[in-house]
Amino acid sequence: VTRALARERAAAVADSTLGAEKKYRSVLREEQEKTASWLIPLVTLGSAMLVGVLAFLNVRERLPEIAILRAIGFRSGQILAVFLTKALFVGFFGAAVGFAGGFAAGVLAGELSADAATVKILFSPVLFVLTLLAAPLLAATASWVPALIAAGQDPADILRRE
Repeated sequence: VTRALARERAAAVADSTLGAEKKYRSVLREEQEKTASWLIPLVTLGSAMLVGVLAFLNVRERLPEIAILRAIGFRSGQILAVFLTKALFVGFFGAAVGFAGGFAAGVLAGELSADAATVKILFSPVLFVLTLLAAPLLAATASWVPALIAAGQDPADILRRE
C-alpha cells in the first residue's frame, strides 16, 4: 500500500511538473511570437533602407561611367535595367548566403547534430524559395529610386563637372 501511494504521489508530481513546463513553453512561445511580430518588419525596413543608401552611393560613384554610357547612345531604360539587374543579383546572392549562414548558425546555436535527420527537420524548402524570391525583390525595390536618378542624369552636366 505504501509503495502504491508513493507511486501515485510521484505520478502526481510528475504530472504537475510536466503541466507547468508545458505552460511555461506556451508562454515563452507567445512572447517570442510577439517579439517577432514587430522585429521582423523593423529589420526588413532597416535592410531596405541600407540597400537603398548603398545603391545611391553606387550611383554617385559611377556618375562618370553613366555619363559616358549615355553619351555613346545608351538609353535611360538601359541604365535603369543595369542597376536593377545588379540589385537583383546581389539580393539573390545575399539571400542564398544569408539563408545558409542562418541555418548553420541555428544548427550550431541549438547544439544539434548536423546529421541528415536534423537537417531534414529544420530545413524548409518553402521558406528557402520564399527567401530567394523576397530578398532580390526587396533589393530591387530599395534600388529603384537611385536607379531612376542614375537613368535621369544628363550626360553633358555630369561630364562638365568631372
